[in-house]
Amino acid sequence: MADSIAYTTAKLVQVVPNLKLSQNFLLDKFFPGIVEADTEEVLIDTDLGLRRMAPLVSPLVEGKLVEQRRYQTTKIKPAYIKDKRAPDLRKPVRRMIGERVGGELTGQERELANLQVEMADQVDMVNRRLEWMASSVLQTGTLTLVGDGFPTTVVDYGRPASLTIALSGANRWGQTLNSQGRDTNIVGQLTTWATLILKASGAVPTDLIFTPGAWAKFLTAEGVQGAIYYPNLANGGNAVNPGTIVKKGAVSMGRWGQFDLWLYNDWYIDASNVEQPMIPDGTVIMSGPDLMGTRAFGMILDPRFNYRPMAYAPKTWIMDDPAQRIIMMQSAPIVYPGRPGAALAATVL
Repeated sequence: MADSIAYTTAKLVQVVPNLKLSQNFLLDKFFPGIVEADTEEVLIDTDLGLRRMAPLVSPLVEGKLVEQRRYQTTKIKPAYIKDKRAPDLRKPVRRMIGERVGGELTGQERELANLQVEMADQVDMVNRRLEWMASSVLQTGTLTLVGDGFPTTVVDYGRPASLTIALSGANRWGQTLNSQGRDTNIVGQLTTWATLILKASGAVPTDLIFTPGAWAKFLTAEGVQGAIYYPNLANGGNAVNPGTIVKKGAVSMGRWGQFDLWLYNDWYIDASNVEQPMIPDGTVIMSGPDLMGTRAFGMILDPRFNYRPMAYAPKTWIMDDPAQRIIMMQSAPIVYPGRPGAALAATVL
């Protein structure tokens, strides 16, 4: 096997888009931090400060010894990705999509273009895996990692159980309506949930993420209609857009109280090759910047990269007989919340 000079590791890395260009909503909104560790494991330091009060004593007695603030270090081993592909060897001799009939590119130019397309898809798949991780952490406070060659691992970030809610009976949204058809429970529940986050972590939630079914019920809540503010810089704000808005990822649906409102839609293909919603319909997520979420990348276990920390590690080589170019993208990603108690998820339908 031999490497082509045209596709050295250095050149391949230049082809990979910068991590900050990712358009994944949950990642960019709640896990904006980026850490590339030079070890297999990622260390997380957490301040475990409690709401303590200074002790009362008589001025005539010895001062009371108070325990120092405690810190906790958590060690997490990221999952590992090895996306390996064998592109169709005949593509470089065929006209590419968009190329004029008869062809205008050389075989080498077509191979490079095909290589770029495959690598862009590899990066997109890594990003989607990260978005799935972010979704799981926001919903449950945990990550379940399953893959070939290592046992199923559950990463539990220690979020209080009270922040994962499943409504039942009359507490479900749309079940308790007044004479005007308005749900009388929703506003009170949201206020209670924000208070739970504040008590658990000291964090102030600023964002509500709705799935379509949950959003439809939220609009029926008593105290919501007429209270949503629709920012519009061009017209000074409060410009109502009553039409349907559906976009990839999340779309802003206005502001209500202290919350920015988002309608979220995204899907992924699971291990059984079945398309699943990134967030199951009927779910509401409450969180904000106080979550201090971070996406971390562990060491790339490959001497080709000198065991360096990298978000994306692309490599390629050629099999001589039969001739075949192989490309592989490696990554060791994981997401973690700095304050696990700064997010809440509720199944409301």
